[in-house]
Amino acid sequence: MANQNAQPLITVAICTRNRASFLEKAVRSVLPQMNETVELLIVDNASTDETPETGARLAAADSRVKIWREDELGLSAARNTALKKAQGQYVLFLDDDATAEPGWLAAYRDFLSAPPSEKIAVVGGPVYPDYEIPPPKWINIQVMGQPGGSPKRISHKDGPWGSNSAYRRDLALAVGMFDTRLGHKGEKMMSREESDLNFRLENAGHELWWLPAAAIRHFVSSSRMKFRAMMRAKFAEGQSTAIQRLKSRRQGLDRGFYRAGRIVGAPFHILVHLLVALIKLPLGYPKAAGHLFQACRYCGFMFELVR
Repeated sequence: MANQNAQPLITVAICTRNRASFLEKAVRSVLPQMNETVELLIVDNASTDETPETGARLAAADSRVKIWREDELGLSAARNTALKKAQGQYVLFLDDDATAEPGWLAAYRDFLSAPPSEKIAVVGGPVYPDYEIPPPKWINIQVMGQPGGSPKRISHKDGPWGSNSAYRRDLALAVGMFDTRLGHKGEKMMSREESDLNFRLENAGHELWWLPAAAIRHFVSSSRMKFRAMMRAKFAEGQSTAIQRLKSRRQGLDRGFYRAGRIVGAPFHILVHLLVALIKLPLGYPKAAGHLFQACRYCGFMFELVR
């Protein structure tokens, strides 16, 4: 008989804000896959809708579900709360607008029960887009990772992504957790919080692994596929990249020279992408859109460096 007081191997953490209906769907995709080695922690990030009531109802119906409220706005702040409050050896993050594919949790359990290396700090799997409507032709459809194959070690440049990744709790805490300047925060679409943490973990001598059998489906709303929303996201991505790049530079002259050089070079990159977009526009909007997005990304990058 299992020891009811034993530390769970995995805490599945779902950080959520104002998505009560999505939250229930995400939780119910996980519950049938759970056993006594797993707990589920909902972190409510200052929701103002029915999310608290939905979370309380789910927790009351299943003792393996816990709920915690984090009033500091921001996905990174909520994820840090999950790392601090979790009981599991590993904290497995699932976005509130995602659902776990069959076999998702079993793949993580099997891998983390007998990891191929003692240095593993984070492991993650594929993220398949679940579009609300067919995406416009100018959107570059991306599947984050491919199915099939065996688990393998990867670089922080290749993933994994925060919507489907498990962190060894003690190691994530030791390197400072997620940077709260990065990641979505209300209407601000900042990003790269997981790549920043993954870089620090790798820099500390730990390993990142890819688990192709552990897949999820991530909902993509029609509003996120509008051109204006994409431009805002690219601008914020540029800001996030600037923050992350500056962090990797030493204080003083090294950081100052980097900042100055990038500020001088950014307008050139912006102009090139705008010119290429203008040239490609007669060939069709899809050909030009990618360069417009890149120009917007450089604008965000320069804005953050100047700011």
